[in-house]
Parts: sequence; C-alpha cells; structure tokens
Amino acid sequence: MSKYLLYLDQNIISRHVDGILNITKQSDFHLVYSREHFVEIKRSYDPETYLQVLENIDAKLLELNLDNCSARLNEIGTPAEHYDRYLKSCEDVPIHDTLFDSFLVRANGGDDKGELQKFPETLTNQLMHVLDTLPLSENDLDVPEFISAFKNILKESVESFGQQDNDILKMRKALGNEKGSFGAITGNNQILKIWDIVAQIYPDLTCEQFFGFDPVDKQGYDSWPIYLGIIGCCVVMDIIGFQAEKKSRKIEKIPNTRSDANHIAMGAFCTAILSGDERMVKRANAIYEYKSIGTKTLYLSS
Repeated sequence: MSKYLLYLDQNIISRHVDGILNITKQSDFHLVYSREHFVEIKRSYDPETYLQVLENIDAKLLELNLDNCSARLNEIGTPAEHYDRYLKSCEDVPIHDTLFDSFLVRANGGDDKGELQKFPETLTNQLMHVLDTLPLSENDLDVPEFISAFKNILKESVESFGQQDNDILKMRKALGNEKGSFGAITGNNQILKIWDIVAQIYPDLTCEQFFGFDPVDKQGYDSWPIYLGIIGCCVVMDIIGFQAEKKSRKIEKIPNTRSDANHIAMGAFCTAILSGDERMVKRANAIYEYKSIGTKTLYLSS
C-alpha cells in the first residue's frame, strides 16, 4: 500500500522557519510540496532556508500533469535541484504569471487603474520577446505591425474594462450576498447553498459553469481539468465574497491569493492538506466536498 500524502501549505513551512513549529521527517506518510511553493519561496528573503527545511523533513515534490489531469510524486532529486529547474523554466517562458493581476484586482473591487493601464505595453513587450525567439521566415507575419495592431486592441479593451462599475459590495448584494451572508454559510453543501441563491440571478447557468468547473471555452480539453476548475472556483469565491479577504483588492497581495488557490488545487491530489490559514481551509473544505474529493482539510491555528 502506498503512503499517505500530507500537503503542507507554505505558511506551515514558514512557521517552522520562524521556530513556531518543529516539523520532522515522517516514516508513515509523505510530506508533500509543489511548484507553487517555489513561487512563494522565490518571493521570500531567503530561499535557501526554505529549501533546506524541505530537504531536512524529506518532503517530496508533487508534480502536475494537466494532459491527463493527474499528479505524481517525484522522489528523485533534492528540493534545491527542483528549485533550480523551476528558475530555469521561468527564464525559458518569459510570460509572467502576474500579468493579469491588475484585472483580478479590479474584478475584486480594487481601483489600481495605473497598473491596469500598463497591461497593453507589458503584454506586448513580453509577446515580442517570445516572437523574437521564433525562426520566422519572410512569408511569416510582420511582427512589428502585428504587435502594434494587437496593442491598440488591448488598449481599447482595457479602457472599456476600466470604465465598468466595479463596486464589489453592490455586485455582491445583487447576487444575494448581503452584509457578508455568504461567508456566514456553514455546514454541508456550502457551494450548493450559495448556488441556490445565485441561481435565481443566472437561470441559464449551471452551478458547475458559475463556479468555474465547466467553462464554455475548454481550450482544447474534452473536459476541464479539476486543477484548473478549483483555481477558477477560488477566483469566483473572491468575487462573490465567500471566505474572501481584502488582500484580493491589492495588486501587491494578488500573488498570495493566487498561491492559496494553487495550493488548494494541488492538495486535491493528496490524502490531506495542512494549513494555518483558516479562510483557505474553509474554502478547500467546501470545494473538496462539492467535487467529492477525498482530501481531508486540517487547520493549525497560531
């Protein structure tokens, strides 16, 4: 019988680094981390310290395979070696994962229009960098002309998006979430309880569609991967106000919000997920229950 997998949220690793917890190597089950830990470690002041902790506790890297919506445990190599490969992949793919953060901020009621207005320039610069690496022939597209036209389209889209009313409290009230009532929902079937209210506003949608588990555009997938569905659901939860935090309205905090969603998604492939973030655990629990995912949620209070 294979060992159980316990997924450690990054805040659990941080507590060990800060001397609040003492995590030790386990023999009965695997302690697990994912690429998302590297994303957060890269943002830290001392990546080597976190990598050393992962090695000391013999944590195993859980790698995602979106082609068949599965994950596998990589037991070969050290955390430092895996981290180096992660950094190399970031260099090879210059499109940054923070690119759309300004849109998420505005969708969540934030008002950082300055960052939003930078988006066309940022995206086209990154796209130009990618195109410059391709072996284009004389018969291929005129890159400068294409970039210029594309940038103009983006500017028009950003201007239109920026003019839309993004009063998040007004929107949540229209969905039936008055005075944070969605956050007060407890017990079983929390997502379905929310849907019972929201369905009256969107009679042509299904619960799966509204919460991001069954998008119209499946981008080539026969069925939308559960990993992406969970991340999409977390985005919807931010917007509608289910266990949401104000940090989702600040551009500098969006990476943390995105990491929370990715950790919940990776935890879906494990036996249990351990976190010190109560809101995140409540979201994970609601999502896992709704999708009949067997992962147990464990909250460790401070």
